[in-house]
Amino acid sequence: MCGIFGITKKTEFQEMDVSGSTLLCHRGPDNEGNWENEDIKLEHSRLAIIDLTDAGNQPFELTKGKVLVFNGEIYNFQELRNNWNDDNQPWETNSDTEVLYRGLVTKGSKCLDELNGMFAFGFYNSNTNKIFLARDRYGIKPLYYYHDGLDFIFASEQKAIARFIGWNPELNNLSEYSVFKYVSGNKTTIKNIFELEPGHAAEYDVTSGELKVWRWYDFVKDRTEERIDYQKLEKIISESVKRHLISDAPVGIQLSGGIDSSILAWHINKIKGNNIKSFSIKFLDSKYDESEEAAQTAKKFNFEHYSIPFSVKDFIKIWSKAIEFFDEPINHPHTLPLFKLYQVAKDHVKVLLSGEGADEVFLGYEHHKEILGITDFKDLRNFSKFLDFDLIKEFLNMDLIGNANDYWGNKTKSAKYWISKGSAGISGYEFHHHLNTLLNRIDKMSMAHSVEVRTPFLDNELVEFGLKQNIDNLFKFTENNITKRKIPLMKIHKKLFNADFSDKAKIGFRVPFDEWIQNEIELRKFCSEVLSNTNKYEELNHNKIKDMRYKLQSDKSLENYEIRIVWLLTNYLLWRKSTSRLFS
Repeated sequence: MCGIFGITKKTEFQEMDVSGSTLLCHRGPDNEGNWENEDIKLEHSRLAIIDLTDAGNQPFELTKGKVLVFNGEIYNFQELRNNWNDDNQPWETNSDTEVLYRGLVTKGSKCLDELNGMFAFGFYNSNTNKIFLARDRYGIKPLYYYHDGLDFIFASEQKAIARFIGWNPELNNLSEYSVFKYVSGNKTTIKNIFELEPGHAAEYDVTSGELKVWRWYDFVKDRTEERIDYQKLEKIISESVKRHLISDAPVGIQLSGGIDSSILAWHINKIKGNNIKSFSIKFLDSKYDESEEAAQTAKKFNFEHYSIPFSVKDFIKIWSKAIEFFDEPINHPHTLPLFKLYQVAKDHVKVLLSGEGADEVFLGYEHHKEILGITDFKDLRNFSKFLDFDLIKEFLNMDLIGNANDYWGNKTKSAKYWISKGSAGISGYEFHHHLNTLLNRIDKMSMAHSVEVRTPFLDNELVEFGLKQNIDNLFKFTENNITKRKIPLMKIHKKLFNADFSDKAKIGFRVPFDEWIQNEIELRKFCSEVLSNTNKYEELNHNKIKDMRYKLQSDKSLENYEIRIVWLLTNYLLWRKSTSRLFS
């Protein structure tokens, strides 16, 4: 729902005439506010969703010297509003911001356990001169920080921090990012900027300069439920959708054509009727397109539906712009059609519900077949289908980067942590790594257009229900190596729609970049032109890139690894160009 920013006042940073929130205004065009004392400055860009009056503006301060900047939504705020009013003081707003504020004032960090929602916030207490940061359980809302022992900066996006410390690529992390499509732990691709990880909190002492970071939420340990209670599951889904529909601004749904968003659509229709707008992406190639299924779902409920065409021309047009908002080289081509979807949706709604998270909670991916068989992660390298580091290093200056063993060590360390958490640990690993990348792209692409995306399948009660289920309740191996995945949602979908999707091949939301780069001259030309601008980057092997350009300019087919290399290099150079433009 917004962009947040905070910076301490100890050095020359405060003499700069540009605030951090200037670079976050796309996240919250409805209001900009700031608060400061001699020690700290807090800023907020608001996207008004709940309580549209000025009373909901931030930074939020009821008790002098205790100030909150908050990004997200607390879906159970009405329940907490009743439970947390111990002093019987009248409420001054109808916002979830005030509920969170009162919880922090009266309960401190313990209030986090009771929050059901998506959030990232900074809370400053002038009495202690400390800043408390926290991020939601699953990392739906992002939060980044900088700390050098003297200065401390936090923000919703990395660019707001880089405005003060400089936008310098962290080449070791970029190399890891190239292999795995994300970076381990709290690292980012920008030097000295860190991510507050999902389910983590931090406290910064402004006086001493000390920073403490800890995990405040851990996943359900063991899958113990032998039989699934479908009546209970349907009720939980219904209640989750109802909570996620709470809004004083227009709400719509992002339809994929799959069962997850269809189930959400059914419940939305039941709760709100047909006064809903729906949006889907339409690919010209039927192998990748599920827009017809999405349109049929919308028609069933009389939703006002927008089927948004997406072509290779759109891909080229959007690529440079999208990367400005992404803050990192874009890891998946599928990110770009999302940018266009939210670009269209912004003219109609402020809030979109999405089926993201269902595959992680209920084991809906094909790769779960392999990952469920891993017990000690010694064969993590064999399981993980990533680009070989030896191929990447051919295009990079090896004097400037680390080695692959370090990256595998990071992954193995994380994997060992999660496997130690019990039978639900594999899901914890999936949430912490894969899901975090998906949620980051949704947030960055939607907030680029001031649209808030909500994920009902990541409701606290629903996630915990899924993680308690025995694997056999969710995922079954059948004959001929065919797997039945996401079984509970398949059954619920069949009941609601009288249709069986269980044997339908999962297309997923993906762009046919591999085919486009092989066959579309316009895309090959675009990538070739981008790759021509390498000379000023010493970390790149210019001769190898020159050879790749020649191949792109020819009509020769690219090998699979070459396609991935072209994608990586083009993204990297567009990213460097966009950041140069942003901070020039």
